[in-house]
Amino acid sequence: MELWFLELIKGLGRMFIQPYLYIAVLMVLFLSQRRIKEERKAFGTRIFDRFSEWKGTLATSLIAGGCLSIFSLGAGMVLPLSFLWLLGLALILVSLPLKLSMYSASYSLGITALMLLALPYMPEYGPIESWKVSLLETPMTSIAVLMSVMLFVEAVLLLRTSKAQTFPERIKGSRGMWTGQHRSTKMAIVPFVALFPAGSIEALASWWPLLHIGEESFGLVLVPFVIGWEWVAKGQSPEKVAKTIGRHTFVVAIFVLLLTIGSIIYNPLSLAAIGAGLVGRIFIQVLHRLKEGGQSFFSPDARGLRVLGVIPKSPGAQMGLTPGELIVRVNARQVRTERQFYEALQLNGGFNKIEVRDEWGENRYVQRALYEGEHYELGLVFLEPPEREETVGLYV
Repeated sequence: MELWFLELIKGLGRMFIQPYLYIAVLMVLFLSQRRIKEERKAFGTRIFDRFSEWKGTLATSLIAGGCLSIFSLGAGMVLPLSFLWLLGLALILVSLPLKLSMYSASYSLGITALMLLALPYMPEYGPIESWKVSLLETPMTSIAVLMSVMLFVEAVLLLRTSKAQTFPERIKGSRGMWTGQHRSTKMAIVPFVALFPAGSIEALASWWPLLHIGEESFGLVLVPFVIGWEWVAKGQSPEKVAKTIGRHTFVVAIFVLLLTIGSIIYNPLSLAAIGAGLVGRIFIQVLHRLKEGGQSFFSPDARGLRVLGVIPKSPGAQMGLTPGELIVRVNARQVRTERQFYEALQLNGGFNKIEVRDEWGENRYVQRALYEGEHYELGLVFLEPPEREETVGLYV
């Protein structure tokens, strides 16, 4: 037991010689800074905080990482340093477009598998020949296992997405009218423990480790695997889009898992599993774009004022207002513009009653007192820009 504990400490240290964490932090920092800049330009205020791109993913990531660690140690999945660095190279490649849509495990692991398949055809080069040997010994089944688990994590996180977790964007349509869309952008770090081909742990049984590369003693390594996605909801509600894509991803994950299980008996099925994950992700992307080609969900409506976004923790968020809803009346007065909305808020001396129409056409009433120092427009972002940019106000 003491031996395993010492190897676990070493495994924690080995986490920092992998490039994933550094790439993930730099990527999220850049994307969140760019988003905040665009929010200030479009709305006059920051809507979401910095690093919101990975909020709400911790619990799911830790549970998935724990399950993967149990399987990895139980089955004996060995990941050499050369493979971890090759995966890091794949992560750098998918980072180049600066879009988290490329951070799906289908792409990062699919590219890693393609590079492994191309290795035998590379010219010999002395300093890296030993790395090539260890890479070529890496079981494709290990990659298929990782892909199936990470696709399940992606599916669960997408299914848990709410309207309050997507980022609003205001755009001009083809006819010059203002329309809106929401961008679901998330990154998650799934930490799991795997065997490392250097250490003091010896084989526990004749069949263990099952997914090995020929070593006789092993250590532990903590792998902070990075996944992400980026989807745009324009023709449907953001929550509906996320759940639809989540269900599709779940189906792909099940298919990849079944092929992975079969690869334990018939190894070539591991390549089929990886290919299925890659093709499945591309198919989901194409299907989503076809569905989004219709009328915008966030379009102007003569019956009221369309809510494009709600600032978290603002009075509007506490009242339960959500993106896509239509504000019909404020304090019994009909509103069509942001100016009318602001003027109607002043009628009742701080206590406001709002009639809202949801996406199903049903009306409801919400009410709340507005206290000194709170956002005078309840922290709502509307579809059409204000007549003067300074009327937007700030909520920091």
